[in-house]
Amino acid sequence: MHRRLVMALVAAASLGLAGCVSTAKKETSSRPAWISEPGDGVSAAAGEHINGRVAQEELAIARARDELARRMGVRVSNVMSSELTVAGQTAVSSAQSQSTQQVTGAEVRASVKAKWLDTNSGLLWVWLVPVK
Repeated sequence: MHRRLVMALVAAASLGLAGCVSTAKKETSSRPAWISEPGDGVSAAAGEHINGRVAQEELAIARARDELARRMGVRVSNVMSSELTVAGQTAVSSAQSQSTQQVTGAEVRASVKAKWLDTNSGLLWVWLVPVK
C-alpha cells in the first residue's frame, strides 16, 4: 500500500514538472511577430533596470525612438558615461547621458503600439510606429 502511494506521488510530480516545462515553452513561443517584423515601425528592448520597470520602459522607448529617427533622416548622437566608486562595503554609482538630434527638415512623431515583457530573459520590448 505504501509503495503504491509513493508511485502515485512520483507520477503526479512528473506530470507537474512536465506541465511547468510546457508552460515555459509557451512563453517563449508567444513572442510577438512585431519584434522580428516591425513593419514601418521599429522594435527595441531594454534589460532590467536598476531604477525599476518604468526606467526600463523609458530606455526601450528611447532606443526605439532613436532608431526610428535615424531611419527618417535625423542624425542622432548619444553619449553615456558612468562611474562606480567602491569603498569597503559601500558602492556608489552615477551616470550621465546626453542625446543630440539634428533634424533635416522632418518632424519625427511616433507612438508606442505595443509592449511585451520576455519573462525568461527580463527584456522589455516596445514597438514604436510613426504617426502619419
